[in-house]
Amino acid sequence: MVVVVALAVGGLAAGASAGPDKPIAHVKTLAGEWRAVGGASAASIRIKADGTYEGTSANGAKTTGRITATGGKASFRSATAAGSVMLSQEGGKDMLTFVTADGRSSAKLQRVK
Repeated sequence: MVVVVALAVGGLAAGASAGPDKPIAHVKTLAGEWRAVGGASAASIRIKADGTYEGTSANGAKTTGRITATGGKASFRSATAAGSVMLSQEGGKDMLTFVTADGRSSAKLQRVK
């Protein structure tokens, strides 16, 4: 799969438990660079203030899509997948978790800038 969620999933391991999900009122709060945490995955994603994103997997595969926010909840859609996006804090760091609609794939990323 060439979706950011599946790009990172292969090498992810669960880290320390995250705090409660934070509401996402506007996608611009997610803007910036994020990198996969855990395992050996080098997956990353760059989210723009308008919610569009570009992701790269550890093997160099690319994907693009859009994140939208409604009622404090966010979702993503790319050409190959869709699902939910949750924002939380772990050890004082912003964490973003993508989960596909079928629940089969997920990825946790940490804000780097």
